[in-house]
Amino acid sequence: MKIVVIGGGTIGANIAYRLGVEGADVTLIEARAPGSGTSGASFSWLSSFPQVSWNEDAGRAKLRLTINETFEALHAEIGGEWLDWSGTITYGAAAPDFRRSVAACLERGIDLRIIDRHELAQMTPGLSPGPDDDAFVYEPRSGWVDAPAMIERLVEALRGRKGRVLTGRSVAAITIKGDVVKGVVLDDGSAIEADAVVNAAGSWASHVSALAGLAVPLDLVPGVMIYARGASGALPEQVINGPDWLMRPDPGGKVAIHWRGEGLTAIHGGNGSDPAAMVADIACHVPALREGAIEDVRIGIRAIPHGGPVLGALPWLPGFYLAVSHGGVGWGPIWGRLAATELLKGETVSELSGMRPDRFYMQAAPLGRFADDAEQV
Repeated sequence: MKIVVIGGGTIGANIAYRLGVEGADVTLIEARAPGSGTSGASFSWLSSFPQVSWNEDAGRAKLRLTINETFEALHAEIGGEWLDWSGTITYGAAAPDFRRSVAACLERGIDLRIIDRHELAQMTPGLSPGPDDDAFVYEPRSGWVDAPAMIERLVEALRGRKGRVLTGRSVAAITIKGDVVKGVVLDDGSAIEADAVVNAAGSWASHVSALAGLAVPLDLVPGVMIYARGASGALPEQVINGPDWLMRPDPGGKVAIHWRGEGLTAIHGGNGSDPAAMVADIACHVPALREGAIEDVRIGIRAIPHGGPVLGALPWLPGFYLAVSHGGVGWGPIWGRLAATELLKGETVSELSGMRPDRFYMQAAPLGRFADDAEQV
């Protein structure tokens, strides 16, 4: 089966890799370089607290509990230094309804424990919380992903399975014959025939969908990522989920910082206006950042579909499969596995039932309904 995957971020790279493993003839198309978009400007956090306590679609909630084991399996397959189970320390102020969230996660089997300031000081001497911060959660089985390094390994593995990777190329048209998608046309006019096309273009997914005559609404939410180095003293070795910011280790002895602006939500909060001011604020909690150096600032455009992730095809346009999700780093390996199951085996994954793209379209009304309504006006 020939499949074109559009988008070389974490979702597209994972889907292309898994399709290649399952024997498909895969072409991955990326307009720049794999991992150079939002995936390269992502906090890339793997955590179950407080996410597992959220009220979300039942299928997604079930899949969320499998994220860690899916990452472990992928790491065993492709190798590389891109996965770090460093653990996470969360301030009580960072999790809405803190005690209820802890109880809900414990009930679902998440390994957590509430710690006080004394335990925190022993565990993370590089962290100096404010005077009003007195309760924290330690989640040992969490961590972070070096997303560009993971994508590089996925692309290498795909090439090793004879998959094609086209970089610096964009899709100009979707080929449709008889209401069935049959491939793509690139910006240089060349055509690639395919049995299916996967739209994993992230913030460009609505544009790619429009090429196929589809309207897929996305909120595009910019997020600031700051990469900094400490001046003196120890930097925390864990992920820190602070009151209005997130910080994790980054390769080369740096830290990656995302300014959240408010309690943890699906789209996070507002961005700070000045990276230096953001780091200065966080330095009140992390003394090693005082007089530290900002080495890079990146803006990632998070693609957030209305109503949550979008996985699947529309009944009236076979061969066009959407795979768009906020939190693409964390969901990427799972979406890769499930998309391959549906595309290659023709199976319907029940856990994805609440994520289908047909929710964006009005359902046809029974004939006569509108006539009845008109009589009542």
